[in-house]
Amino acid sequence: IGKAFAKEIGDLIQYDAKVIRIQQGDRGVTVSYVNSKTPYTPQIATAEWCVCTIPLSILGQIQIDVGPRMKAAIDAVPYSSSVKIGLQFKRRFWEEDEAIYGGISYTDLPIRQISYPSSGFNRNGRGVLLGAYVFEGANAYEFTSMAPADRIARAVELGARIHPQYGAELENGVAVAWHRVPFTLGCAGAWSEQAREEHYQNL
Repeated sequence: IGKAFAKEIGDLIQYDAKVIRIQQGDRGVTVSYVNSKTPYTPQIATAEWCVCTIPLSILGQIQIDVGPRMKAAIDAVPYSSSVKIGLQFKRRFWEEDEAIYGGISYTDLPIRQISYPSSGFNRNGRGVLLGAYVFEGANAYEFTSMAPADRIARAVELGARIHPQYGAELENGVAVAWHRVPFTLGCAGAWSEQAREEHYQNL
């Protein structure tokens, strides 16, 4: 979607813009923002309408002119603390040693699951697994609290209980904890049925 916007409207897009205030009035909307790389001088954009797609986890921290029902709706939805960890190995040992071709190993370990690639079967050379997808609860907060390298090390330690080849075959990894991503502060809105019924239409 972002690439399609860029293709159609090109230079109208202001990249690296961090919104710091949204003001509504009888004559339109004023959005104040700073360049996220040099956030010293606020800039202003005005229009008749503003379509706001800022996640609620961020929008709740921005000064915004909205009524009490909208403000309550913005504040009502927590965001899930999901963590994903990708691990790159020297070879696709899950195929070569264990005949695993795609699918998921579910576990009660804190990593919750290991997901295997469902393409490129029997290819020589490196392979990548989803070494953890921790999407809720205390385990997600535990992984979120770690430094990225520590998340990877923990996923390898736990995953080796399922695949002992981890230690010998690991090359590197990458970990994303959405609560630490500054422009989302969470993976997705964790709506309750009550919150959805009370606030969704207001949003």
